[in-house]
Amino acid sequence: MKCRLTIILVSSLVTGCARSPHAGFTEVEEEVHIRLHRLGEGEGSAGDNDSVRVRLRVAQLGEAPGSLFSTERTYDAKDIGRGALVVALERLHEGDSMSLICPAGKMPWSAMGLIPGSTPTVDGEVRAEFALLEIITPADTRAKQEAQRHTDPTGYEHRLITAWVQEHGQGYLRWGTSDLFFRLQGQASDTLAVRPGEQVTVAYSGTRLEDGVVVDDTERQGGTFTWRYGDPDQVISGLEVAVSLLRVGRSGDFILPAAYAFGERGVPELVEPHSPMHYHVRLIHADRRARE
Repeated sequence: MKCRLTIILVSSLVTGCARSPHAGFTEVEEEVHIRLHRLGEGEGSAGDNDSVRVRLRVAQLGEAPGSLFSTERTYDAKDIGRGALVVALERLHEGDSMSLICPAGKMPWSAMGLIPGSTPTVDGEVRAEFALLEIITPADTRAKQEAQRHTDPTGYEHRLITAWVQEHGQGYLRWGTSDLFFRLQGQASDTLAVRPGEQVTVAYSGTRLEDGVVVDDTERQGGTFTWRYGDPDQVISGLEVAVSLLRVGRSGDFILPAAYAFGERGVPELVEPHSPMHYHVRLIHADRRARE
C-alpha cells in the first residue's frame, strides 16, 4: 500500500512542476512551491463534500513556524481548498504533510478562520506547514451524529440548533437563555398581547430542523387550529410561546428545542426523540370575550 501510495504522490508532485529557487521545494504553479514531508496510510483525497481535520502553521519566510497563524481544526474541504491551499488538498492523502511557500496574498486567510480585517500584514512570501490529519466523509458525519444523538441527546440538539442559527438565523432573536429562537414578520391588526383564557386561532407549519420535512401542518387539519390559550395539554409549549410573542395579524418563525416541541419521546415514525423543530406560525384571531 505504502509503495503504491508513494508512486501516486510522487507522480502528482512531479507532473507539470518546475525548478524552484527554494532548496528541496518544487514549483507546482506560479509562485507556489511545495515539499512533501510525510506519507500517511490513507489512499483517498478529500472531495468537495468532505470535511478535513488539518494542522496548519503559517509564518513569514524565515520566521518560527506558526508565528503568523497556527491551528488544528476541522474545515469543510470546499472552504479551506482555496488560494494556494488548494494545492495541498489536491495532492495530500489522509496522514500526509507538506510545506508550502507562496506569496502572502495567495493564502486564503478568511477561509482559515481569521476574522475580517485581521489578515496579517506581510511583505513577500510565507511558509505554511500543512498536515492532513483526517478526511471526514458525509457518511462519517452522519454516523457520528447518530451516535451523538443516542449518547448525548441534549448536546446533539444544542449543536444542531447552533449550527442552523449560524447558517440561516439572520434576524433571529434568542428567547431568554433558552435554545428557542424567533423572528417576527408582518403588521399587527391588534397590538394587545394574548392573555390566558382567550381563544386563539392560528395557522402553522412545523418541519424537522434536521432535514426540513413537514410533520405538522394546519392545512392537513382543516386550515387553522383554535384552542384556549393557557389551557394545559392543548398544543406543544412552543406554540404557546409563539402566541405570547405574536400579535394578531403577525406571523413568525420559531426554532423550538425538543423541550418546547415533542420532547424526549418524539412522535413515532415522524419525529425522532430530542428533535428540534422549525415552526412558522400566523396568529389569525384572538377572542377576548372567551377569557374568564
